[in-house]
Amino acid sequence: MKGTKASRGITIVEITIGVLIISILMAAVMKMMGAGMRGSTKGMAHLANMEAAAVLMSQIEYDLLRASSIVDPPAGEKAEVARWDILTNEGTGKSTIIYNLLNNGIERKLDSGSEKHDYIYCKGLDVKLAFRHVKFDNAAATTFRSGMWVELSVASSKKSNNNEEFKMKRLILCKNILTQP
Repeated sequence: MKGTKASRGITIVEITIGVLIISILMAAVMKMMGAGMRGSTKGMAHLANMEAAAVLMSQIEYDLLRASSIVDPPAGEKAEVARWDILTNEGTGKSTIIYNLLNNGIERKLDSGSEKHDYIYCKGLDVKLAFRHVKFDNAAATTFRSGMWVELSVASSKKSNNNEEFKMKRLILCKNILTQP
């Protein structure tokens, strides 16, 4: 039988080249997906740090707006621990709030005489907190207004391999505090 051609199959070389091309494409796709996952993880860590810092700063601001006197730190000084008295609606009239920097977050204590409330903010995060008590001269009224510079830095823990850090600094005026020179 002349003119008949034998059917030709796929050779091992063609299979090898096909597998190599598919492997290269899969490696590129996996690398792109890995980069996307790293970016997503980094973004989520940044958002978590921002949220933790915003919640803590809001609580500090709320407490300072109710402050009737600042006990620590003294005017002009900077400290990691702050304490001030606030006015309350309860029968005692005054309560003391203390912010303290811990190894695993920020502790807020409220001592209202018979009741004590403790809460830890930014648990498991690397936190830096500093308070600076400032006084503003009001020449027309011969009184001083008090305020507090609050510097806050919240970072992902070293264990998570994320070096995301969020910093904020805010000046909060204590509206209830007027002192004589």
